[in-house]
Amino acid sequence: MKSISVILLVLIGLLASVCFSHDILITQEGQKSLDKLDKAALQHGGENIQLSCDVCQIGASLLEDFIKKNASLSEIIKGLSDLCIASKEEQPEVCTGILNNYVPIIVDVLIQSDFTPSQLCGYFKICSATGSSESSSISNSFDNEYRQESFIKPTMKVSEKKQQYKDLSNQEPLVTKFKGNGTIGYILQISDVHFDPDYKVGSNPNCGRPLCCRDGVGSAGPIGHYLCDIPFSTVELIFQHLATLTDQLDFIVWTGDNPPHNVWEQSQAQQELATATLAQVIQKTFPNTPVLPSLGNHEAYPADQYVLPNSQWLLDSLYTYWAPWLDADALELVKERGYYTSLIKPGLRVMSLNTLENDMINFYNLLPTYLKGPNNQSDWMINTLEQAQSNGEKVLIIGHIPCTVKSASTDGWCNMYEQVVDQFSDIIIGQLYGHTHYDQFAVFSDVATHTKPTGMNYIVPSMTTYQNHEPGYRIYEFDYSTNQIVNYYQYHANITDANESGVLNFQLTYSAKELYNMEDLSPASWTKVANEMKTNSTLFHSYFENLSSSPIKESCDQACQTKWVCQIFGITSSEFDKCYGV
Repeated sequence: MKSISVILLVLIGLLASVCFSHDILITQEGQKSLDKLDKAALQHGGENIQLSCDVCQIGASLLEDFIKKNASLSEIIKGLSDLCIASKEEQPEVCTGILNNYVPIIVDVLIQSDFTPSQLCGYFKICSATGSSESSSISNSFDNEYRQESFIKPTMKVSEKKQQYKDLSNQEPLVTKFKGNGTIGYILQISDVHFDPDYKVGSNPNCGRPLCCRDGVGSAGPIGHYLCDIPFSTVELIFQHLATLTDQLDFIVWTGDNPPHNVWEQSQAQQELATATLAQVIQKTFPNTPVLPSLGNHEAYPADQYVLPNSQWLLDSLYTYWAPWLDADALELVKERGYYTSLIKPGLRVMSLNTLENDMINFYNLLPTYLKGPNNQSDWMINTLEQAQSNGEKVLIIGHIPCTVKSASTDGWCNMYEQVVDQFSDIIIGQLYGHTHYDQFAVFSDVATHTKPTGMNYIVPSMTTYQNHEPGYRIYEFDYSTNQIVNYYQYHANITDANESGVLNFQLTYSAKELYNMEDLSPASWTKVANEMKTNSTLFHSYFENLSSSPIKESCDQACQTKWVCQIFGITSSEFDKCYGV
């Protein structure tokens, strides 16, 4: 996403460039870095300076020098704004808005954390193991000195002074009556709606900002445009269609990301309103259907930034807007930590995770307290799964940011999460996620040898059209006699046709079992499919053609094929690198 690029470019690589605009003394080494950056700008002929490893390392050197000078936040923001505008990376209002939101956070975190600015280029996967950008567009790997795991070592054992968790054995089930006949039922998953209340029909979809279709004159259609987030009127059309499924659905999984991508001009009130609006739409459409929500990274303000107690407002709002669907114990956990567990039916439990702790762009995850302490999420996950195991329950995990390279996840979280999935593979029946806007899946394997399949993560495509996607939703077919997902059905609507006809029609795109010729959807079967994709181009292209659900059809050579297959196995960046051979 373009907005993430400018955040990283400006905040990590070029924080110290305020020196261009202010008479602040810098050291000899700092001046050398300024000269390098100035030379890089000249080499680009005044055009955009790309976010390369070299630029990041130059900027990091500047930042280290600048922090020594103890400059004020206002000086940093002013200097950064001037540079951002001059670099033409973003429009002036975008530069100013993003910097005002993020500079205070990144400076505060750097002061508190163990990171040095130069190490951030590795942490954020801008630099490869060789110190160049050559492989970062594919694997974004880096050596042990700068690898995320070297900074973050989450403990897998519950600490001695652990919190006393509630007994889950007497929890009341959310679903008391199932819609289907016999043992088969259906689950709806929606994710990444990202509706834009300021979308304007006939506006410009190529405005040069991270999000367009809000002003000017252009081709933004009445239903939507592939370069923009969807208007609220389209959300209403989508839920009018989904309402026809009410009699089939036992429950709904809603995996977050509700606000639009206007990250430079958001406010806390706007973020809350997006979740409140969608919660009202869902409740109105499905008044008698249980809903299992999860927190997305865009619900935070600024986007992706989450730490307690600063973010307590967010958890308080979720407590309010999720109240129609969760019991008192679950809501208490939501208000305290942003995650919860509920009993769906006897023998079947859901765990909804707060994956802002798995967000690489959440700068607060650089703090020394990340994933540590007696009240951390991993302790709670393990305790919940231990109780489920003792109670003879199967567990469905839902969340927003999955562990794949595509999702900009953190290796610290994903190492921990992979171990949890391995340890409780006998009771975890599936993982339902979103975030990437792509139609992906990821297979988990044992941490000791990475040869035994242990889990399956389904990553659903987005409801928004942002960055060339057809809006979609997914229906899972579930066998309650075995508590297993036995198939899923992916649906999409064509926005081009909808704009021309004025009618939004969702069609079945594929059924998983039929598309991949699978007998079942077990982790072993998915692992077999993924391994076959390494050499079977026909099978791989069945996957690739649905990956982006885009009107733009792209080709994919062998290197591209290998990259996307390694995304399936790359739960952490080191596992991706091993698969890709770097």
